[in-house]
Amino acid sequence: MKNMIPAALFLLISNTVSAEIVVTQTGQIQGIYSWGIAEVVPSVDGDTLILMPTGLPECPGGVYIKDSEYADRHLSMSMAAYVANQKVRFQVWNDADRFWSGSNDNYCQLRSIQLIK
Repeated sequence: MKNMIPAALFLLISNTVSAEIVVTQTGQIQGIYSWGIAEVVPSVDGDTLILMPTGLPECPGGVYIKDSEYADRHLSMSMAAYVANQKVRFQVWNDADRFWSGSNDNYCQLRSIQLIK
């Protein structure tokens, strides 16, 4: 039993260390999709998917905005960049626990957005 405790602590620490905040490459948003009520996968209610090559192996096709009190800010900045053909860069979490549950493809959860001239 005593030997199991250090092993369990090592596993816990190694799992939390792998989760980090990373930055995507700079690019243009290719598409924006938003959900109100999702009957098939209720956990995506209110989420917004943003398609853009990220340059990240964890989520190469894009990122998502999780429905939250900050979602409107992120969505308005993303839509402004999309309409203006302005380049953006996203800061995202790259851990599997935060991948979007609405798809088999991985989309990282958005933390911040930066508009680039």
